[in-house]
This record gives sequence, C-alpha cells and structure tokens, in this order.
Amino acid sequence: MVVKALKQFIEKQRQSIKERQNEKNDLENFRQSEELLKAEELKKEADRLAQLKQYSTSIEEYNKALEIFPYKGDEPEIFRNAAEFLFKVNYNIAACYSYLEDFENAITYFDKALSVNSTDDENKVRALMGKGTTHYRKKLLIEGRYKLGAYRIAMDADWEIDDKKLDEYKKEDHKHSFIKQSHDCFAKASNLDKNNSDAWYSKGHMEFLMGKIKDAVQSFDNVLNINKNYENKEGINLFDEIKREKGIPVKTSEILMRESSMEPVFKTKTGHMVRSRAELSIANFLYENSLMFQYNNVATWADKDEFRALFYVPKLDIYIEHFSFDYIKEYQKIMKTKIREYEKHKKKNVYTTSSDEVNIEDALRLKLKPYIVL
Repeated sequence: MVVKALKQFIEKQRQSIKERQNEKNDLENFRQSEELLKAEELKKEADRLAQLKQYSTSIEEYNKALEIFPYKGDEPEIFRNAAEFLFKVNYNIAACYSYLEDFENAITYFDKALSVNSTDDENKVRALMGKGTTHYRKKLLIEGRYKLGAYRIAMDADWEIDDKKLDEYKKEDHKHSFIKQSHDCFAKASNLDKNNSDAWYSKGHMEFLMGKIKDAVQSFDNVLNINKNYENKEGINLFDEIKREKGIPVKTSEILMRESSMEPVFKTKTGHMVRSRAELSIANFLYENSLMFQYNNVATWADKDEFRALFYVPKLDIYIEHFSFDYIKEYQKIMKTKIREYEKHKKKNVYTTSSDEVNIEDALRLKLKPYIVL
C-alpha cells in the first residue's frame, strides 16, 4: 500500500514538473511570437521612414527592432526566416548610414549582415557589393571625385566633409588601400555568384585602378560573356577595347567623350604612364629599339595651343600618332585634322590605326622603314 502511494506521488510530481515545463515553454513561445510581431512592425515602420529619406530616424527604429528580436544571428542554427530578418535589418541600417555618408558605421553594419548565420549567398553578395562600394566611395572623397561616376555620392548641396575626417581617410587609405579593400569585397562577391556581371565589372574596375591589367581584362571578359550589352558605367577605355575586340558595338558619343578625358594608367618600360594598350605597345617598341621618346607633349609649333603630339622621337625628328577609333565617322574628322597639322608645318609623321593593333610592332617597322631599319 505504501509502495503504491509512493509511486503515485512520484508520478504526480513528474506530471507537475512536466506541466510547469510545458507552461514555461508555452510562455516562452508566446513571448517570442509577440516579440517577433513587434520586431516586424518596427521594421516596416523603419522601411517606410527610409523610403522618405529620414535615415537617422529609420536607423533608430531598425535598432529597436533588433533589441526586441529574440534571435541575434550568432546562434549555430537559426531559422531561415529569422536569418532573413536579421540580414535585412542590418543591411538596411548599413544602407542608411551610407546615405548619411557615415561610412564607418555603414561598413560595420554590412559586416553584421554578413555575420548572420544561415545567410544565403545571394544576400552575402548584396552585402559584399555594398561594403565594396562604400570603401571605394571613401577613396572618391579623398580624390574630390565624389560627384562623378556610378559610385557617386548623392548628398545635399550644403554637405562638406571636414578637413579632420579627410585627413583620417587619407592616413587610413595610405595604410590600408581603400581600392584594395573594395576589390577584396567585389572578388568575394564574384566568387560567390559567378554570373553576377555587376560584381565582375566592379572587380575589374578596381583591378584596372590598381594597374593589374591582365586581371582586369579577365574580369571584363567575364562581364561580356555574361552580358554582351553591359553598360560601361565608369567609362573605362579598357572595357571598350575588349568590347571592340569581341565585335560588340560601342556608342560613338561615349567613345569620343572618353577619348578626350582618358587618364594614363598603363606603365611602360621607361616608366611613362600611357592611356591604352596600343600606346603601351608603341612605347615599349620604341624603348626596345633604343629610340628615346617624349610622350603627349604640347607641340609649340602648332597653330592651336592645345595641340599635343602623342610620341616624338628626337633621334629621327619624327612624330608618331595612334588612332584607335578611326572606324568611327566623327573620329575620322579629328584624325584628319591632326594629320593636316603635321603636313602644314612640314613635320615628319607616321601613324597607326585600329587595324594595326593586331600586331602594332610589325606595323611600326613598316611605317618607320623610310627613316630607320629596325
């Protein structure tokens, strides 16, 4: 009788403990469900404020949502919906900070978005692209080019970066290159999504700026293999060259505009910086044949003050020009005007064109034959 009563007591205790645990679990589930709903409401309000460009207030609402959200994102396993929520909130906070030109906080929150466990590759690519762009925008501020190009910073007219912050950026860039950091992000993004033309283009752009021309060529080649009509957002001459090599048409107006504003990025064997691969080939050919040259100097003898000679070889007293876009009607006028200027002033001149780029060295040997045997 005693044993039976004891067994009943123990069973009752077990049942009571189980019921209390179930009640606790139910309460916790209810609390989490309630917190999830509140967090979702706060996020929606923050999204609305961000659409209205009230970025500071939006950030406050996003942070409130994160505070009450029952998951933090660093759990070994996290529900997909919870991971998606955490990613979006952190990503949106990063975007708001970016619009406010607070790049440090933007990068911090892009990293938080990337650190959420169970984040899928598509979201990781978005965050990496945002982070890479933010690094590059800091470089644009240093160079005073923040209002130009696809990465331009759309700021209020009265916004100015203070000198102290600019000096900090310059020191940081000198220590940890912004372009390299940007490239690392774009490289990871293109590795995660090999069909993402934006990632390949941005990666190639950074490689172009770093002087890694072979890598840039490969990245741009990948862009055009994915989308042959991809827009050259940054007006990179190398990208247009690759397009032309593939037989893909390039808008004439864009070419002519960029031709006049191209920056030298290719380093020759003499240490000169030139603007295209064709110019690089010509410069290296002259150097290898012991023909010292002057590059892109103002011709004081010309009628126009801004007239520049591409290459001048003092030893032969001859000028060498290269016309990359001679197949374009509008460009042909520029080409003929320049040739006439040499003829008018009785200056020796040879030139190469787009068709010579297949083997520019052989073309130069032939064109220079009347003046020297090479």
